[in-house]
Amino acid sequence: MSAHLDALADALAFAGWTCVPRYDEATPLLRVFSPSLPMIGESISVKAGVGGVPWFISSTGDPLRPCHDVPGACVEVSVRLAPLVADARSLRFRSRRWRDRIFVLTRCRDR
Repeated sequence: MSAHLDALADALAFAGWTCVPRYDEATPLLRVFSPSLPMIGESISVKAGVGGVPWFISSTGDPLRPCHDVPGACVEVSVRLAPLVADARSLRFRSRRWRDRIFVLTRCRDR
């Protein structure tokens, strides 16, 4: 199972995601996250599907792709994480912008 997760980790790392294997867990996991926002991520496991074919499984229990489809699984993980990362970056940018405006307004008021 870890060989499948290693293959997925290589593909995701090439796509720009950070991957941390957590094979010491009861169920081996691959933690995937954005290098700039490590608090947002996904934990991928492997589970046998119909006919014993191994599948990549998301942290919510959703089957992503069969393990022989590493490029497809890479796309699935990216599609799930990219909007979350974009939203978090947008919120972080907006809050920083507001903080800067408040600072300028309070400095002007104090003069």
